[in-house]
Amino acid sequence: MTQAWISLGACAGLLALAGLALVRVGRSVLALPLSVLCIALSTWNFADFALAHSGGPGWRFIATAAALMSAPSALHFILSFVGERRRLAVAMFSAYGVFGVLAATAVAGLGSTRVAEVVHSRGFVLTVLAFTAPLLLGGFSLLTQHLRHEVRATERTRAGLMLTGLALLVTLLGTDLVAVLGQEVPRLGNLGTLLGLPAIAVVALRLRLFGQELSNVHAMYALLLALMGVLAYLAVFQLFAGQYGALVVGTAAVTLTLLAITRRGVIAFVAQRERLEQMATLGRFSAQMAHDLKNPIAALKGAAQYLKVEHSQGQPWDDKGEFLDLLLEQVERLDRVVSTYQRLGRVEPLMQPLDLNQLAASVLSLQTFTGRPEVELKRELAADLPRCTGDWDLLANAVENLVRNAFEAMHRGGTLTLRTRLDGTGVALSVEDTGEGMNARTRERAFDDFYTTKATGSGLGLAFVRRVVEAHGGEVTLTSHEGRGTTVTLRLPVSGSPAGEPVPGEAEPWPG
Repeated sequence: MTQAWISLGACAGLLALAGLALVRVGRSVLALPLSVLCIALSTWNFADFALAHSGGPGWRFIATAAALMSAPSALHFILSFVGERRRLAVAMFSAYGVFGVLAATAVAGLGSTRVAEVVHSRGFVLTVLAFTAPLLLGGFSLLTQHLRHEVRATERTRAGLMLTGLALLVTLLGTDLVAVLGQEVPRLGNLGTLLGLPAIAVVALRLRLFGQELSNVHAMYALLLALMGVLAYLAVFQLFAGQYGALVVGTAAVTLTLLAITRRGVIAFVAQRERLEQMATLGRFSAQMAHDLKNPIAALKGAAQYLKVEHSQGQPWDDKGEFLDLLLEQVERLDRVVSTYQRLGRVEPLMQPLDLNQLAASVLSLQTFTGRPEVELKRELAADLPRCTGDWDLLANAVENLVRNAFEAMHRGGTLTLRTRLDGTGVALSVEDTGEGMNARTRERAFDDFYTTKATGSGLGLAFVRRVVEAHGGEVTLTSHEGRGTTVTLRLPVSGSPAGEPVPGEAEPWPG
């Protein structure tokens, strides 16, 4: 009986951790797989408790199905943690498919004696082990490699605790799975939960697993929800003791209620965050537009005021042609700014021949006024670089985004290098910094729309860069390591334009 109560306590802890993860769904790539893993493990723990207290044989099949689904969800979480979720998506979804079929077979044993015999057969056990062993070995190998290659102490601590916690949770759970399927082995699943859960909880609560340290309000909300669930489960068992069917229906109803409450809270929280982020993004975009419009408007105002004073004094305008030219020039400049922002929104390039070296030099020359003397600016521009075809304004804005990111990554100073080179049949421009670098999870999502790790970031910068380069028929790549810096490379096709042809946009590459 002691083991059964330990299972119930573990169920409460796992539900609380699932609640914390669900709060961050949509904001962290780790939130969904961790919540799925915790729900699967909590279901197994509760089924183990129910089996000990009610004796209903059906709980054995539910426990088996839950334990089976913990394997692919653990792989999903590991792949997300090490930044390989997209590259190994086929393996991940295949695992969900295979283990989903095995879990469905276990659940089918509730209503079929023949299927129940299959689930308890030695062949089923060997099949489960044949799929589980390579799956978990592969996942833990990726996690071990991630730990070995990381240079930052915080990420190494996260990876080490995650490796320990998951190894205890999932591998020791395997002993219970084999035992539930009728094999004579010691059951160590409860021990694995007691030892592994605290390690994962520390990473989630204090080591910013989800990109920020979760608040005490989140922790209290999750704990309260878990305690409510456990008390509700106990009440169901007290009311329907000995009635197996009523127990299953009652516990299912409690579980659905808990998920509904959590979903409501998560939706409200996410909606509030999205509204705040949209307003912040709109504010930053408006501020940039105001900055770009301010100078030509000031020039227009100054010229108009001067001509008004001259007119009020009865002075002739015959020698004031340059002021009229200035007015016309600034009106045209305003028109270019508006057109540029329209193209920014639609990412519609105006394709003309341009010199990538001149564009790089133009962008870099503007950085001498950034007020960051601790950052050394370097240019390594390839000689005789052929021209490419593109939109000067869009590409200049994309490169400026990369340069701005590089400055922000070097809080304590460093070196920023703009480099151009021939790249096969095209040309390439790289922006390289010696700043903080990105971890594997950030690298994988760096070009996603609205994804940012900055408190005041909009998540539009790198996503915009990707869209601009792809609109030019090129590609963008990113390499980064924590503590060693980041390099973003834009590759563009060569236009084949003759040397010496005028390059549009050189006089004024970017408004403001």
